[in-house]
Amino acid sequence: MNIIMKKKLIFWRKTTGDLTNDNFSEKPQYHAFFAKCNLVFDFRIASNSDAYVGDGVFKNVNKYENWKIVSAEDKFKADVVYQREILTTDDFDSAVPILDTPEFKEWCRDKWNQFLLLSKYMPKTFLIQTTKEFLDNMKNITTYKAVIKPRQGKEGKNIVIFDKANPPNLNPDILAKHGYLLQEYTDTDVEIKNIVRGIHDIKLITMGGNFFANLRTPEPGKNYCTGDSTYSEIPRRLLPQSILDLHREVSGKIDELYPDNFYTIDIGMARNGLVIFELNGHTAFPYLHFSYADEFFDAMIAKLQSLR
Repeated sequence: MNIIMKKKLIFWRKTTGDLTNDNFSEKPQYHAFFAKCNLVFDFRIASNSDAYVGDGVFKNVNKYENWKIVSAEDKFKADVVYQREILTTDDFDSAVPILDTPEFKEWCRDKWNQFLLLSKYMPKTFLIQTTKEFLDNMKNITTYKAVIKPRQGKEGKNIVIFDKANPPNLNPDILAKHGYLLQEYTDTDVEIKNIVRGIHDIKLITMGGNFFANLRTPEPGKNYCTGDSTYSEIPRRLLPQSILDLHREVSGKIDELYPDNFYTIDIGMARNGLVIFELNGHTAFPYLHFSYADEFFDAMIAKLQSLR
């Protein structure tokens, strides 16, 4: 009788304090995913960059049992890894297949990289590394408003939308570390039939041939979406053909360079067509009431099983 061994999967996360502390306690979607992983994989959780000791081995790993994260082995050799945030260091030996790869994570965190690849689909953008560059490039902005955002920002933090006649002061720490991007303003205060009327951000969560769509809308009084904005699902059947075509074209370009990764394409509909705002190498898992939740988890598990 042949015994089929389960692949050994590591869910690699950042945490502080007690490594067995369940920092997903308010996110039942992660618990649902962990429960599925327990069925399919020999599943463990590792915390922080120093958990990896090389050759696919992680130290001081944890198990997931009955809605709790509990201590497990001192050493665990993985067959595949899901890297939730950027945890690999410069000396990572790539001895184990990983989703997302260190190369893609590093590429994706830099929004200037994204613009260089996808400028056809994005607002006019300028790399800003000094205050002089910021002020000089304002003359190249043709929209009545402009956007300044950190080159390596996330969750909508430190983004400023401003009138061109009144440019903001830039944060010197952000300017010195990575710089900013200056962009033309995209007005998404339009209607997409059966989906949204008003300012919005559509997220196309992409895993190979699978993708799932979410909608974000800003809080009252805000004119752009952030990581705290409310999000809901968009049934794929409601997406206009233009969005499907854009996703196919853009995901093809990304997968040519960095295949087998898990990312989100953030887009909006303006009066003159679709615009890509940015890509993200990490996305929230779907709420369990989303109709696609099980399909999402199954697609992610299938992707992890396929990695070699």
